[in-house]
Amino acid sequence: MQPDIEIYLLSCPTEKIIAWLNDRFTLLDKQTPSTICTKLVMADKNQVIPVTIIEQAAGKRFTSVLFDTDKTPWDDDISCAKEAYRALQCEIRCNLQSWSEDDNQDPDQWWKINDYEEGPFIWK
Repeated sequence: MQPDIEIYLLSCPTEKIIAWLNDRFTLLDKQTPSTICTKLVMADKNQVIPVTIIEQAAGKRFTSVLFDTDKTPWDDDISCAKEAYRALQCEIRCNLQSWSEDDNQDPDQWWKINDYEEGPFIWK
């Protein structure tokens, strides 16, 4: 189980992301600490799931969605990315595997899903 889940969405409006999350979970709280950051508290099967959405997180076109808990319905970033792609139909990127400080994983290795392909790639 990963300590958290994070995906990056290309050119996907925050309100569309929030609508997907509202369909998937129960919204308990929503705060907007800045113009590019939205913080949500969601619930799923008695689990509280804090979510942070940050626009322009990777360049001007990518929005980060961070599920800051190990209590999500997904085993890893890729599982979440696949579900988000099916729901939102926008390009999704995520880490190829769970990140940790002790890993020897190449930090440029990512997973990408879009209308044309799905699989590993190097994001620089």
